[in-house]
Amino acid sequence: MAAKQGASTTTYSPRIIARTRPPIFKDFDLDWTRPDGRGFHQCRPALLQTGAVSSVSGSAYAEFGNTKVIVSVFGPRESKKATSYSDVGRLNCNVSYTTFAAPALGSQETDHKEYSSMLHKALEGVIMMATFQKTTFDVFALVLESGGSDLPVVISRASLALADAGIMMYDLITAVSVVCSCYNNCTNYSALSLNLISVR
Repeated sequence: MAAKQGASTTTYSPRIIARTRPPIFKDFDLDWTRPDGRGFHQCRPALLQTGAVSSVSGSAYAEFGNTKVIVSVFGPRESKKATSYSDVGRLNCNVSYTTFAAPALGSQETDHKEYSSMLHKALEGVIMMATFQKTTFDVFALVLESGGSDLPVVISRASLALADAGIMMYDLITAVSVVCSCYNNCTNYSALSLNLISVR
């Protein structure tokens, strides 16, 4: 539209509103020390070794901080439970703890069926089971010392033990534990723990 004669032209200038987000980490978070003595941003020292057990098809030993895990793989061998021909192989997983792995265990049950089930779900998707008809794999994980993040260490080392055994896989598996800390009004504290599994 044409401006009227004698009228001053005006231009639009947007008003920039500065939005600031509160910092994710508080000052006291940066000085926070973990129970094992590590700082807030420090990772655990890791040690990985294959061929730790000579009498099995494949094995892997790992130290992740204070967590010590050894995984052994048996097979492939003929499946004795299969009553008929199967196009895919069978996978058996077992995760157990030594009685001295953690003080809280004591004389309680050292087999963890939940961890065994989660290990099975993580491995069955990466092993080429169709290439091992009517055979069985046995994966045994033993937690020698429990220092936190037990399940991710077991899953990652089981994948490494399978590779050491020469089992055909699509790729290796990596797993990690993530804890999301939430502060409500700086008084209430809550934490959400997640186990993340990914195929590299």
